[in-house]
Amino acid sequence: MDWQTKMNKALDYIEENLACEIKLENAARFMGCSVWEFQRLFSFVTHTSLGEYIRGRKLAQAANDIQTGDEKIIEIGIKYGYESPAAFARAFGRQYGVSPSSARKTGTTLTPYHKLTFQNTGDEGSKNMEAKSNLQIYGERGYYVKENEPIYVCLNMDETIGWFRDVLGWFGSVIARDENGAGVYGGVHDYPTELVVAHTFPIAGFQLSKGEPHRGLVGFIHVKGLDRLRQYVLRNGWRRITEIIAMPYGVSECHITTIDGCTIGFCE
Repeated sequence: MDWQTKMNKALDYIEENLACEIKLENAARFMGCSVWEFQRLFSFVTHTSLGEYIRGRKLAQAANDIQTGDEKIIEIGIKYGYESPAAFARAFGRQYGVSPSSARKTGTTLTPYHKLTFQNTGDEGSKNMEAKSNLQIYGERGYYVKENEPIYVCLNMDETIGWFRDVLGWFGSVIARDENGAGVYGGVHDYPTELVVAHTFPIAGFQLSKGEPHRGLVGFIHVKGLDRLRQYVLRNGWRRITEIIAMPYGVSECHITTIDGCTIGFCE
C-alpha cells in the first residue's frame, strides 16, 4: 500500500471523528508510524500542521451545521470540542471573519476548508514526452537547476504541471486535491522522482499552491546551461522567453512567461 493511500485512510479516520475525540495514535496507525512521524510527514507535504488542519475541518463542519440545521450554536461548539461559547466564537471568527450567530442569521458564504485527498505522485508523461522515459528526458535536456524551491500559485494545477513538463521538461504531480478534484498542493521539479534517494537531491523547482496567480516575478532560479535551457524552450514551441542578457554583476539571465502569466527568471 503506497503512502498516499495510507494517508487517505488516516484522514478518513479524522473525518469520521470530527465530532468525537480524535486520537492521533489511531490515525498514525494507518500510516504505520508514530504520532510524531505522522505529524511531521503531514506538515512536510501540506505546509500545514496536523492540529491546524483538524481545527479547520472541525470548524468547517460546525459552519455547515450552523447554516443548514437548527441545533443551538452553543451545542454545536461543544460537539466540536470547544468548552465555552466564547472560545468557539473566537476560533470561528479567526477562520471565517464573522461570528457563528452572524453566519446563521445572514447566510454569509463562508470560505470552504476542504478535506484533503492525497493522490498517487507517479509522474505521467505528457503527449510529447510519452515515448521517452523520465530519465531519458532528464539526460537529453542539457541543463539542470542547481537549487531553489519558491512557491508558485495557480488556479489549474494540472494544466500548470502540464506546461512545466511540455515547455521546460520538468516533472510534477498533484499531491492533494479538494473535494471537487482541484489540486490544492503539489510540486514541479527539475529531476524525476527516480533519482530521489533519501533526500540526497537538492530542492530544485516550485512548490505549487492553489490560488490567484501572481502575474509577476515568482522566482529567480540558478541553472547550469542557460543557453541550452532557452534552446529547449524554443524547440518545444514556447516563444514567451527573452534573449539571454549579460548583467553587469557577472551573471547572464533570461525570463520566461508561463501559461499562468507569471514570470520566472533564470540565471547562470
